Amino acid sequence: MKVLGLVLPVLLLLGTPAMAVELKGQNIDGQKLPAKAYYYATGGVYKVQVSFHNKRAIIYFADGNQITIKLNQQVITDSNDIEGFGKLGQYPVNNTFNVGLVYSNDWPGSSSGQLQQSNPLEGFWKISLE
Repeated sequence: MKVLGLVLPVLLLLGTPAMAVELKGQNIDGQKLPAKAYYYATGGVYKVQVSFHNKRAIIYFADGNQITIKLNQQVITDSNDIEGFGKLGQYPVNNTFNVGLVYSNDWPGSSSGQLQQSNPLEGFWKISLE
C-alpha cells in the first residue's frame, strides 16, 4: 500500500501533458526566433534569439551567453509583450524555486562590508519577437 502511495503521484505527474507555448494558436516550442530582450533592472535592450519550452523561454545572447526565464503567460497574445522572470546563473525549477549560483559582490572575506539593496525589478525581462 505504501508503494502505491508513492508510485501513484509520480505516475500522475508523468502522465500530465506538458503545455506548449502558443502564439496565434500555433505551438512555438523549440523554435529559435529572432527577438529583442529588455532587462528592466538595467534598461538595456539586447538583440537576441529566443526559444520557448513549456512555460519557459531561453534567451540566447550574441556573445554566447544564455538565460532561462519563467514566462508570465503560456499563451502569447502580443508578440511584442512577452514578460518573464529569471536571473543570470539561475534556472527556474517551478513556480517558487530557482536553482543555480547567486552572484554577489559581498562574498565572505570581501572588503566591501556594505549591505546591498535589492532592485525590485532585477530579474524581470520583456521579449519582443521580430
